[in-house]
Amino acid sequence: MAAEVLSPSSGRHDRVTKRQLYSRHLHEYWIVDLDARIIERWRRDAEQPEVIISTLEWQPAAAAEPFRLDLPKYFAALFGERSHFLS
Repeated sequence: MAAEVLSPSSGRHDRVTKRQLYSRHLHEYWIVDLDARIIERWRRDAEQPEVIISTLEWQPAAAAEPFRLDLPKYFAALFGERSHFLS
């Protein structure tokens, strides 16, 4: 698995060139879009990404429990915002 933070200058490169490269070697490639506050989850051989807007869940093979990330809380904390999502 690899994750990439999208920037305006690298969007096409991240979504096309890097995705093609990573898909040869990895099962998943995540593109974190800070402006849209989403994660695009690309899986090997997928033609379209899974666009995640709420909870990202990932189960590594050796992990007993899946990794879960609440995106609204994560982005609110990242940008220093007080949010109704934060408890």
